[in-house]
Amino acid sequence: MAKASDSKGKTLAAAAKLFRQQGYHGTALHDILAAGGSPRGSLYFHFPKGKEQIGEAALTLAGEALRQAIARAADASESAEIFLVRLVRGMAADLEGSDYKEGCPIATTALETSAQSDVLGTATRVAFQKWELEIKRGLERFGMASGDADLVATMVLSQLEGALLLARTYRSLEPIRRAERAVKLLARIGGSE
Repeated sequence: MAKASDSKGKTLAAAAKLFRQQGYHGTALHDILAAGGSPRGSLYFHFPKGKEQIGEAALTLAGEALRQAIARAADASESAEIFLVRLVRGMAADLEGSDYKEGCPIATTALETSAQSDVLGTATRVAFQKWELEIKRGLERFGMASGDADLVATMVLSQLEGALLLARTYRSLEPIRRAERAVKLLARIGGSE
């Protein structure tokens, strides 16, 4: 028998993946149970408030995983431009590796729930804010002034989110390739003053 923490972790990982692929409303509890391999009883034990509680925890998990990936990209880079290119290429690899089924781990759920659920709206908003802050920190690390880094981080995140949406819709990496060129320009502009 799996330990309780294993069951909870598998449930959250399965939910995060399914929400990323088919959205919150397109994912039923039985889909999460089947994908996570957890017994129904564990679902109600770990998440007594139901699907919304699972959604909040899964979004938090997915959001933190990407925040950490952004921080690692900054640590592994020698310049702001290389840092931003790593972000773009990492997202492109994830999208292509999923056969265009998994774009942003937060956007699909954010678009369909943020106006209807305070809990899920807060979880998606917090994830995006943490990513933006982590991008800003990375840019500041390479000498970009705080005000410029703040603006560039917002522009980069917006560029990446839009590129992921278009690439997933077109089933082509071309929008992400264009986004890579755009973030290189942003790194140069932000670092030029």
